[in-house]
Amino acid sequence: MQKKLSSAFYDAMFGPEQLSTEINAIEEKALNNVRDILNNPVKLSHQIPPLPTVLLELIDTLKNDNATFIDIALVIEKDPSLAIEVLKVANSSLYYTGNGEITSLKKAVSLIGVSGIASISSTILMKKIRPAAPIYYKMFGRQIWMHSMQCAFLCKALAKDEKQDEFDAYFLGLIHDIGKIIIFNCLCEALRSEPPSSSPGTRTFKALMTEMSADISFFIAQEWGLPAIYCDALQAHRNVRSSALATTLYKGNLLSETYLLVKNKGLDDDIIDRLLSKLSVDKQIWIAFIALCPEIEKHV
Repeated sequence: MQKKLSSAFYDAMFGPEQLSTEINAIEEKALNNVRDILNNPVKLSHQIPPLPTVLLELIDTLKNDNATFIDIALVIEKDPSLAIEVLKVANSSLYYTGNGEITSLKKAVSLIGVSGIASISSTILMKKIRPAAPIYYKMFGRQIWMHSMQCAFLCKALAKDEKQDEFDAYFLGLIHDIGKIIIFNCLCEALRSEPPSSSPGTRTFKALMTEMSADISFFIAQEWGLPAIYCDALQAHRNVRSSALATTLYKGNLLSETYLLVKNKGLDDDIIDRLLSKLSVDKQIWIAFIALCPEIEKHV
């Protein structure tokens, strides 16, 4: 099942599996670039996009039990683009039905709430480091980012159900595939001079993406100086589910990959039910996630 889910993810990103396992020249160049970067920490460091400085400060503030709405607003206003987006959300029909426009960040934060602010702010800030090459983002990178957002929403729902920290789970789901973005950026570099229709599709490339991306994600989290709770969960979630947060990420990632099979190939309800039972996940979480997916896709 796990093998089928991984295959579904890469089929959705790169297209259906090709019959040939031969690596073409374009793929070979991309693979060599990625291998070279992964095996050289100095080069890998140079490929890592900077984390918005306000994000670490925001994480610390949100996790401070003594922080007030004013404290959170003061951090948000340090990033003008983030402040504008938060005000825009606060003035949307989802949160505000009054007269006049909300212009105070403090009021916006109190209206949206800490949990909402945490999800909205981290998503907006992380968008700044997603793939930027227009042609290839449209072709492949959008799928990577969409999967990350879906995983984040699932992790948050699972954390809420299991009385865990919802922000930690959401943020971890959002960043868990940052390694794929680095590999994808190397792919864009390799394809820069090639026709837009060029795309990797061999099993070899997909297997290598699976093999390398998690290690790169862990390396990036350390380079960014993220709290140990995130680094440890990224390192543990694939094999040894040694913490509640790592287990939540494991479940969220597996279910978000399952969604690709549901969307692209279809799965019997019995298979879904067995998986949810095996993971000890309430089916209502899955149903709510499926209903939310079209809305997530509209904002990617």
